[in-house]
Amino acid sequence: MLMPESRRRRIMIQVEYDGTDFAGWQLQPDVRSVQGTLEKALESLFGQRVRVHGAGRTDTGVHAIGQVAHFEMETHLDANTLRRALNSELPPDVSIRDARETDTDFHSRFSASSRAYVYSIAHERISLERRQQWIVYPEVDHVPIREAVRCLSGTHDFTAFSKYTPDQPHHFCHVFETEWDAGERISRFRIRANRFLQGMVRCIVGGLIQVGRGRMTPGQFGDVLESCDRSRAPMLAPPHGLILTEVRYDESERAVVADVMRRLAEEGQGGS
Repeated sequence: MLMPESRRRRIMIQVEYDGTDFAGWQLQPDVRSVQGTLEKALESLFGQRVRVHGAGRTDTGVHAIGQVAHFEMETHLDANTLRRALNSELPPDVSIRDARETDTDFHSRFSASSRAYVYSIAHERISLERRQQWIVYPEVDHVPIREAVRCLSGTHDFTAFSKYTPDQPHHFCHVFETEWDAGERISRFRIRANRFLQGMVRCIVGGLIQVGRGRMTPGQFGDVLESCDRSRAPMLAPPHGLILTEVRYDESERAVVADVMRRLAEEGQGGS
């Protein structure tokens, strides 16, 4: 059987990782990152310096089951063989769930239309999943939390719910959907948006818990959002409860976001 032709291929991968022992996704000097771990594995296997581009830059301690990334390399191997080879080289806290060859105009970050996160909160002592859930005592009132969650949908300036990042051109995000799934033992907050600012989901969750504890009303939560005042930001929920679950590449979503950004630009708000 003839060996497949070696050529430069662009490979899209779906990555799962336990973020506990990582300083986030992004490559950084002298610390362990998911991006750096993947690049190290590729170089070890194939002797090539390969840059891996991720769809979302998860923070220190944040997990993923649906992170999407891509890279280009010279190889005769098909995508599934590459996936198996990478999984044999990667440490136990990183796995490639899927791999496929894609067009050269695909970019995991810039082609994405939305990202989805889930934040899990346990209402009692747990052991097995303690590294993926925030344990919150006492129980919270889910009714005002659900009311507060409703104000997040649509397009908003999330300055008040984000960390300070001076290189950010603007702080507008379009939230496609949100949900507070209340449970006796575990509650989960789900959110899907075109983009997320640093610390945004954790800050939102911190605010929702304050609402559920009666320390803030749903109206006050909405006022903080509309204020665009970072000094009024609620507490940050810890990172270990947060999981990047999905990245979508949907043309209809991209059209919605393009229309939103065009309107904001006309109003002089959205940046470039």
